Amino acid sequence: MRWMVAMSLVLLLGGCAQTTAGRPQPVAGASQTASSPRATAAPEKEGELRDRIAWVRQGTPVDLAGFHSARIEGGPVTDLRDDIAFVSPTSKISCVTGTALGMDGFDCTVELKEPVPAPGEGYGQWFGGYVTYTGHRLTVGQFRGDPGLFINGHGRTLPYDSTIAFGDYACRIATTGLTCVHPAQGTGVQLSSEGVVPLGCLRELPQTEREPAVGRAYAC
Repeated sequence: MRWMVAMSLVLLLGGCAQTTAGRPQPVAGASQTASSPRATAAPEKEGELRDRIAWVRQGTPVDLAGFHSARIEGGPVTDLRDDIAFVSPTSKISCVTGTALGMDGFDCTVELKEPVPAPGEGYGQWFGGYVTYTGHRLTVGQFRGDPGLFINGHGRTLPYDSTIAFGDYACRIATTGLTCVHPAQGTGVQLSSEGVVPLGCLRELPQTEREPAVGRAYAC
């Protein structure tokens, strides 16, 4: 029943996104706080991908060596080898890569104020804050019958104002949420309690062009 425990943790450690009528909305920036004086907000206009990429790269880089492991609460630490995993300081966003499974990109769970609604009936349990980002494609909300990439639990905390770079991706965490970019693809995504915002050339696909198991899908 290990995967059932992991799925419970996924629900607890989801990330931050609000939708209106099921559609992700842009997120306004926020000022620094006393508890995290170095944390700064991302650029507010979702279309300014060049500014987003520059902002992500200006964060304090972290050593990837400390992010190649994950654990289920109360359980042993698992070496993820080439994969990485991390969570936000609030534990509301949790991400993990899928290199071992041949996946180019990563999955995140986001604790949404208003999760994306299920598109209908599906196999397994509906997770309105399950995000998959592969550079050229983004999906939000997913039916799942197993914990997927979160089978080993969750990674260590990524401190505010830090940038973690892996492969062709880079992510920076701030008090306003997590911003990840894929400069070569010209895309990005911002995750926060106020919305899941596609960046760059990503545009929402009609229902007929997305997988039936996901709530929203975006591509260039």
